Amino acid sequence: MKNYTGLIFIGIIALAVIINLFNSGDAQRGMSGSVAESTYENLPEEPDRSEILEDIENSDAQSAEVLIRNNFPLLDVVNTDQGTSEVYATRQLSLPETADALSEAIPPEEISERQDGKQVLVYDDDFVIIQESEEEPGVVTMEIASDEFVRNNYSPSFFNGLFAGYLLNRMLGSNNWYDQRRSSCQAAGDCYGGYGSYNSGSGAGSIRSSNNRGGGPGVGK
Repeated sequence: MKNYTGLIFIGIIALAVIINLFNSGDAQRGMSGSVAESTYENLPEEPDRSEILEDIENSDAQSAEVLIRNNFPLLDVVNTDQGTSEVYATRQLSLPETADALSEAIPPEEISERQDGKQVLVYDDDFVIIQESEEEPGVVTMEIASDEFVRNNYSPSFFNGLFAGYLLNRMLGSNNWYDQRRSSCQAAGDCYGGYGSYNSGSGAGSIRSSNNRGGGPGVGK
């Protein structure tokens, strides 16, 4: 009987440890985790500028998402409980060249102003958020974010100077997303401010990143 008592006691301790592990995981759900060190150094080699532009111009892709996936290497994947975004990058094209090439190949529904090293193309179900990297000079990132991801994670202040609030409301299917989200972000103080701010460790510092790398036309060449 003594042996059985010992086994039961050990089982209870093991169960308590497992429950504690699950509870600690729940506390980190949502935009949780830590940012890994810079991923830029692991970008694969790309074709040269003229080849990328020609491939985009001649592409038969039916969506901006596929167009970007086929022509640029994947830098990172940003995960939250309320959506996922994919971040691609290039060292070969400038921000204006990237935005112009994508928008000419597949015209977006809306194109933002170009300001502070960023520009946004809005398609039916996705935002393509193009930025000049502040951490890695010469790198331009393209974040493909669903409407859901933008609606539930982004800070409205990111779009200041790019889109008017009423236009963001319309694109996100809401009458008052801008004001409501601004209030919640001010209260929480940690809304997502774009991949640049996330990767530098400022704002929404608890987002999870899979740090997936590779893909794009440079792999295997």
